[in-house]
Amino acid sequence: MLKHVLRTLLVVCAFIGITSCSSDSNETPEAQTLLKMEFKVVPDNIQVKEYKKLTLSFKELNSGFTITKELSNTNTLQVSLPSGTYQMIAEGNIVYSDPSGSIEAKVAGVQNGVVINGNEINKTIELSLKAGNSSDLILEEIFFTGTRTPQGAMYFGDQYFKITNNTDKTLYADGMLLIQSSFMTNEKQDYSPNIMGTTLSAGAIIRIPGTGNTYPVKPGESIIIAEDAINHKDFNPSSVNLSTANFQIFKENSDDIDNPAVPKMINVSDKMVIHNQGYYAYALARMPQGMTNEALVAQNSYTYTYNLSFGGDIYPMDGTAVKIPNEWITDVVNLSVQDSFQWLVTSPSLDMGWTSVTSFDGDKNRFGKSVRRKIIGKTMEGKNILKDTNNSTADFDHGVKPSLFN
Repeated sequence: MLKHVLRTLLVVCAFIGITSCSSDSNETPEAQTLLKMEFKVVPDNIQVKEYKKLTLSFKELNSGFTITKELSNTNTLQVSLPSGTYQMIAEGNIVYSDPSGSIEAKVAGVQNGVVINGNEINKTIELSLKAGNSSDLILEEIFFTGTRTPQGAMYFGDQYFKITNNTDKTLYADGMLLIQSSFMTNEKQDYSPNIMGTTLSAGAIIRIPGTGNTYPVKPGESIIIAEDAINHKDFNPSSVNLSTANFQIFKENSDDIDNPAVPKMINVSDKMVIHNQGYYAYALARMPQGMTNEALVAQNSYTYTYNLSFGGDIYPMDGTAVKIPNEWITDVVNLSVQDSFQWLVTSPSLDMGWTSVTSFDGDKNRFGKSVRRKIIGKTMEGKNILKDTNNSTADFDHGVKPSLFN
C-alpha cells in the first residue's frame, strides 16, 4: 500500500523544483512526456528585464488531471506530463524597460487544445501585458440568442447588452465604444500580420453619444443597449419590452426600427449584426479624449491576409478591420458554442476564457437564454457585486434566463 502511494505521488509531482500541484483524477496515466517550455512576452519591442513570478496551470481536457507550477526569475520550464490534450494558462508579473524607467506589469497567456505525447516536446507560450481598467463600466449581460414565438418561429430584434457600473463611484457612459470583433471564435485563421498581442481587430463599432457628463451611471446601476427599442411583446408574447432601453442600435440607410424616445448609438464603423449563436467577442473601450470617430478609423485601419482552405484547395484572402489598442479596452467577453469553439479572438491579457449559451451549433434550446456575470456579493447599499477576473469562463453563468425577462 505504501509503495503504491509513493509511486502515485512521484508521478503526479514530476516537476523540477515543483512548488504545488493537484490532480482532479484518482489515477495518473503511465505514459509521460517531457515538456520543455519557454515564455515570451509580445510584442517583441517589450524589453523584459525580469520575470518576477509566473504561475502555470495545466489541465488535461479529457481526464481533468490538473497540475500547477510557480516560477521565479526565469522564463523556462521543464515538466513531465501524462500524455493528453491540455489547456495551458500562464499568469504573473514581469519588469520591463521603458523610456521613463522600469515598469512592473501583469502578463497572461493561454493555449487551448495542446497535444502532449511522445518522449519530448517543445512549446512556447506568448505572454501579453494585462490591459483594461477594472474601475470602468463592464458588460454584465449579453442576450444574443433571440426568442421563439408560441408557434415556434424564430424571433429576433429583442437582443440587448446590459452594461453595469461595478465600482463604488459614479461613472459616465458618454463616448463609450461597444465593439464587435472582426474575427470569429469558431473560425481560426492564420491572419497576417498577427497583431492580437497589442490590439483588438474590430469589425462593427458603435458609440454611446453624450458630451462627457450626459449619461451618469451610479454604482451598481446599469444601462441597456437594445437591438430594437420597442415592446417586443406586442409581436411575440414570449419576448421582452425594450421600449424603455437607454439606447438603441440603429442602422442607417436600412429598413430599421426607430424609437424616437430612445437615443441612438452612433455608428462608427460597419453595421453591428448580433449573431444569434455568439461566435464573436464584444468589448467596451474608451478612445483618447478629443479623438473623433473619423480619426479613429483613419488612423487605425488594418489590412490582413490569410489562406482559406476549402475542399483541399487554398484560396488567398484578405480583409480590413479597425485596430483598437488593448490599453483602450475596459472589458471583453468572448462568445462561442462549445463544440465549435476554436480560439480566443482577443489577447488573453483581455480575456482568459470564453462563455456560451449552448453546447452545439443549431441547438433550438438556445433561444431565450443569455450569458450573465456571476454575483459574488452585495454592497452595503444592497447593490450586486459582479465577478470580473478577465476570464469569461469563470466570470459568467451561461445559458440562463435573461435578467430583463424577470
